[in-house]
Amino acid sequence: MATSSLQDAAAFLESYSNAVAAVAGAVSPAIVRVEATQRHRGHRHWGSGRARVGHGSGVVIDAEKGHVLTNFHVTRESDKVAVTFGDGKDVEGDVLGADAVSDLAVVKVPTGGLTGAALGDSDALKVGQVVIALGNPDGNRVVATAGIVSAVGMELRGPSGRVMSGLIQTDALFNPGMSGGALVNARSEVIGINAASIMEAQGINLAIGVNTARKIAAQLIAGGVKRPRLGIAGERARIYEGLIKHHQLQVTHGIAVYGVEEESGAAAGGIQKGDIVIGIDDKPVQGVDDLHRALMGYKVGDEVTVTVIRDLDLLKLKAKLGSEE
Repeated sequence: MATSSLQDAAAFLESYSNAVAAVAGAVSPAIVRVEATQRHRGHRHWGSGRARVGHGSGVVIDAEKGHVLTNFHVTRESDKVAVTFGDGKDVEGDVLGADAVSDLAVVKVPTGGLTGAALGDSDALKVGQVVIALGNPDGNRVVATAGIVSAVGMELRGPSGRVMSGLIQTDALFNPGMSGGALVNARSEVIGINAASIMEAQGINLAIGVNTARKIAAQLIAGGVKRPRLGIAGERARIYEGLIKHHQLQVTHGIAVYGVEEESGAAAGGIQKGDIVIGIDDKPVQGVDDLHRALMGYKVGDEVTVTVIRDLDLLKLKAKLGSEE
């Protein structure tokens, strides 16, 4: 009986091992190393005025057009990067676009002999699914780790200072140099782009969902990401208890507006310095991060109802969203 159980366990583990190896082998030709060297102009989160080198991995998402998807923090603000394939071939790539808010960038490399990865559906992911993380940290080999989806819908403050939402958490370890590589499902489909490994938080590894990455990549290739913008400057502020009770508010904080951009949707809608913004349509807003999350569901040109407190009054103002560009 014990021998039979051991044989069954060995057969299962062998089958699992073969499956992981097969998936890694199928996607590996699309995994590259990306390295950027430049004189950095300065970034509030990275320091300023120093020569910096960013390096990590990338994924070929369109072999015919030579498009490689990677992280913004890998390319930094470079125009050109060195791209190395698993077989050791080196090419120069042009950065078509990079977006600090989503921590994504698209690089174009010469076409011919490229293998692209198939993209899956990150919205269909379920906690517990087996995933494999792939990267090319050295340029001459693709490395793999395996694990499961630990959680979905996670958040992380990205290189722009804004919160990145909808991230995939996995216990498949992202080793140094695997940022920008692929998180892959059992069908050899890319379902995430490796973004960060938080070792001090017991090895939490976070990937950007491929549905988000696909949308951002298309905009970067087309000329840039266009995000809706209200047009205010403000900071989180506590609302007086008396106002909360008087208006029966469901929030305790809001954004105290200390500046309104001229010719913005906020200015046209009547938002004023001194107002406290507490809602966008039916979404509560208790700080700048909440505002960014709320605006993610809209497009440039959409009209929204902005709920504000002005002195003792509760006002609902209409504002047309502009563009961050």
